[in-house]
Amino acid sequence: MQADWIKMRTDLYRDPKVIGMADHLMQSGGHLARHVSQLCQRDMTVTRNVTRCAVVGGLVAVWGVLRHRGNRVGDDLLVPNCSDAVLDDIADVPGFGEAMCSVGWAIETEDGVILPKFFRDLNAEPIKSTGAERQKRYRERKRYGDVTRDDNGDVTRPVTVTGEKRERREESNTPRPPVGGSVEKPVRAAKPKDEHRHFAAFWTAYPRKTAKPAAITAFARIDPDDATFAAMLAALDRQRRSPDWCKDDGRFIPHPATWLNQRRWEDLPPEVATTPVLPPPVYTPPPLPNGTDYGPNPRTEAIRQAKLKAQQQEAATSETCNG
Repeated sequence: MQADWIKMRTDLYRDPKVIGMADHLMQSGGHLARHVSQLCQRDMTVTRNVTRCAVVGGLVAVWGVLRHRGNRVGDDLLVPNCSDAVLDDIADVPGFGEAMCSVGWAIETEDGVILPKFFRDLNAEPIKSTGAERQKRYRERKRYGDVTRDDNGDVTRPVTVTGEKRERREESNTPRPPVGGSVEKPVRAAKPKDEHRHFAAFWTAYPRKTAKPAAITAFARIDPDDATFAAMLAALDRQRRSPDWCKDDGRFIPHPATWLNQRRWEDLPPEVATTPVLPPPVYTPPPLPNGTDYGPNPRTEAIRQAKLKAQQQEAATSETCNG
């Protein structure tokens, strides 16, 4: 049960980075606002305090999951094969991973996601070893005379090591040659997937050059044809000049893999997405005052004249035949 717990600060709700994440999520053009607009067919109306509470809940879920799935590198936590989109799914909040990256609590790299100073700043100790692992280490230390068992059953108390035991331990730590002359083969690095024929042009046009392997994988999964790729370039040309992408030196530009996975080239421009389409006005004539006549309807009068002309022609034909 101890492995299921994670330490949290009581003042986390008032942390400046939590407030910064809440402001990032509440942006009008952010992932969360677009998700709410598409789901509820209306603009997002959430107070800042509620968003901060949602951020704290999302951090508990993200830190708890990544602590079990990641690897400790010094004080940092490295989670391989992970991206900011995965953090969105863990927290169940669209744009949560990008908000963590914006305040420095997460860094998306080619190897995965890094949580800087996770074990130092967040006071989260690594998972304790099981009883079987402690017994294994005790037997190894006991073999070389490092520990002894006292009357209370302590199996980890260090004792003085004599010169003879120290010598024997140094000899046992000397690496032995491989048996039978077999040499361990080096592990080869995974070969990256082949780039799509349009990826080079996409990478040149995209303003943020981050996590290229993840972008190659996402682009190959979409496999855009010529028409789709043209739509991508047109959307990039429009979005790179938008206020959200231009402010703060491009801080809010999404990562290439995120842009591709979320099909952001299909986003509508702000003027198209926010302008309602109204039906054409219907003309209603004003009521006629008492005793006022505007005359016959032109269309009805034309039909009446055509009928009258047809009757006159028919009468003239009958007279001709009778005569």
